[in-house]
Amino acid sequence: MLEGKDSLWNELGLYLEGPQLDVYWQMISQFRQGPSKIQNWHSIMTPGSGSLPDFSTLPSPDDSRTQLSKLVVGKLNGGMGTSMGCVGPKSLIEVRDNKSFLDLILDQIENLNQEWEQKIPLLLMNSFYTHEETQAHLSGLKFSSEIIGFQQNKFPRLHAESLSPLTPGKWGDQAYYPPGHGDFYQCVWQQGILQRLLDAGKEILFISNADNLGATVDPVILNYMDEFNIPFLMEMTPKTPADVKGGSLYQQDGKLKLLEIARVPDDKIDEFCDQKKFKVFNTNNIWINLIALKNRLNQGPLELTVLVNRKNIGETPVVQLETAIGSALECFEGAVGLTVSRDRFLPVKKTDDLLLVRSNLFTLNKGQLKINPQRKHLPKIELGEFLQNIENFQNSFPIIPDLVDLEELKIKGDVHFEGTASLKGKVHLEGLKKALILPSGVVIADENLQG
Repeated sequence: MLEGKDSLWNELGLYLEGPQLDVYWQMISQFRQGPSKIQNWHSIMTPGSGSLPDFSTLPSPDDSRTQLSKLVVGKLNGGMGTSMGCVGPKSLIEVRDNKSFLDLILDQIENLNQEWEQKIPLLLMNSFYTHEETQAHLSGLKFSSEIIGFQQNKFPRLHAESLSPLTPGKWGDQAYYPPGHGDFYQCVWQQGILQRLLDAGKEILFISNADNLGATVDPVILNYMDEFNIPFLMEMTPKTPADVKGGSLYQQDGKLKLLEIARVPDDKIDEFCDQKKFKVFNTNNIWINLIALKNRLNQGPLELTVLVNRKNIGETPVVQLETAIGSALECFEGAVGLTVSRDRFLPVKKTDDLLLVRSNLFTLNKGQLKINPQRKHLPKIELGEFLQNIENFQNSFPIIPDLVDLEELKIKGDVHFEGTASLKGKVHLEGLKKALILPSGVVIADENLQG
């Protein structure tokens, strides 16, 4: 590892300057110190109701018009659709009814604008991977309020052993990466976007992942932010066995803090993942008072937890240092977590999720997906590696089956539906030795079928 500030600092100075270099150096310094594990595990506890209220206890506003006039909606739009075999911004993947994630987001805001006679701006943080295609898509659309798209920083990847930066001369664009969505704070500050929003009378930002279809504007939460002058709010939702590794909240010495799995002592991982001690996890739906954010940034950069992402570029091991937007919670006195229902966390990470949201388990109204009232819980879906590619997925499901009575669907290999179908109970389908072709109109209930 390179020693001293000058050698690595000088190398990084070839690619970064000013505030970007300062921020990156701070991240590297924190990385070199090693992960800060929780020292006194028994001193941490689940937050009390004052720091982690339940949505059901919040008062409903009489009229949201004034509060909506202060609102900005933000989306973290740096992700690519690579997990589904797509090239390009994930937010441009079609979700349902010929509409992409971004189209649904615009529909939601447009409906609020019309209903409440507002002009709520949309803030999009793009990465250098997604910026141009997103802006090109938006340029052909009509929208009644302002869309502010900006590009987050690009930092050089570091060789895992030496920490020296990859050089663009050798690696091209692969030399760089976007350093996580915690980069948001520095970007809106340095690029003048925060001041621009404040000058326009905007005071509250609701920001979430672009692929979370449950993250819609809620007037009750907006009212809570405004009435009680909350500086920072993180939406939490009860853990299920599928969420064991998600960040959770804890209280220590009366202060609310975010706990990521990287900071958990090795012998306490099982306890962290269990649903008894830590009952909720972070949805990454974040509400921020912009005045409080400006006041805090005036004091200097936020101290965010650095996350280490190790990967290979070709056969070369590299390190990407990233930060998460939620780790700013600890930087604000009076920050709260809010326990919300599971329907506010509906991310589409894989084609497994895409099958659910395209099916009759959901209806679409004013850009918002609502779960079918016949269902309380969604079925378990595992489509297998072959169907994680969206082209294979769409070829296999020319028409999405009826899933209302489905409990579990597991598919391995090449399975192809020729038309309509109804799946009920627990269904296991296998097309490993040869493709399994299912005729139009087929009804499969509690069956295991092979090609």
